[in-house]
Amino acid sequence: MNRFVPGGGLALVIVIAACSVTDAPSETDAPSGTPEPSAAVAPSVAATPSARNVPSATASPVIVDPLLAYELVDVRSGEVFTLAELATEGPVLLESMAIWCTTCLQQQRQVVEAHELADFHSVGIDVDPNERPDDLADYAEREGFDWRFAMADAELIDLLADRFGFAVSNPPSTPTFVVSTDGIRALEFGRVRSPIELVDELGG
Repeated sequence: MNRFVPGGGLALVIVIAACSVTDAPSETDAPSGTPEPSAAVAPSVAATPSARNVPSATASPVIVDPLLAYELVDVRSGEVFTLAELATEGPVLLESMAIWCTTCLQQQRQVVEAHELADFHSVGIDVDPNERPDDLADYAEREGFDWRFAMADAELIDLLADRFGFAVSNPPSTPTFVVSTDGIRALEFGRVRSPIELVDELGG
């Protein structure tokens, strides 16, 4: 005969419930859907630029034309100037000449008229080593030439001759040059140019 034991059923329920709670996985034991990164992970090497990948801040050297940088002295004012300085203001007409050269004088009179047609600088350089600055200044005043005149020393003549030939030291061949910020170029030697031809050569 089966007897009903009071409280026995309740005890069994409590035991089962306790086992269920013990076997259930806890929240702390549950695997995470996304693993958290470790704080000790080193940064990627590719993200750090190397010194070889950094552009150099060193500027390229500026090459200066020695002819344009050569210091000249105006025989009338005593002003020291360079062709490069004048070229920043516009084209420059440069003539190799001498006081005794009648062909040079003919060309210079054409230059006077060219100045009435266009705005440019003129420079006459005396390549005769026997002439003096005072005589050159008197020549420019006497003829009414209002541009710069300078004496060319041996070094300047050598620079011109190395680039354009020895004819630069022969004034009757009317050595004439156009100077700009891009450099210096020689016009055809051996003839006198008209004012319009000079202006055309100067880009006017």
